[in-house]
Amino acid sequence: MNQKLNITKYVVEQSGLAADDKSIRKFNAQWWQNPRKKDVGGLKLTDEGFARITAYFKPHRVRFEEDIEYTNQLILRLDNFITCPWYIHRKDIFVFDDKMAIQLVLFSGNIVKFSTAKAKSLESN
Repeated sequence: MNQKLNITKYVVEQSGLAADDKSIRKFNAQWWQNPRKKDVGGLKLTDEGFARITAYFKPHRVRFEEDIEYTNQLILRLDNFITCPWYIHRKDIFVFDDKMAIQLVLFSGNIVKFSTAKAKSLESN
């Protein structure tokens, strides 16, 4: 079972909801922006998913210093480079991993610089 399904199953069980395979697939589709299985990344939460998961896991909030221009490329990069569940809002991003939160803070919350640095790092390898 992949990370998304494990998290979804855990939250469903803790919430006292039906935890059969059909229900898990339904909640998986509702809570994750990209419900398909992905080896790395793909852990962007929907509004409902963020609300459900924060009831059981504590997110780290990283505020943005400047307004961010959201582009498809930026969202795709973040979806590939953030390896824990995450949720983005106008002025901040929420991540559910200490290490990822520290990385984002080191970039002063500038997710454009963060995603560009990660992309360059992959290109050089």
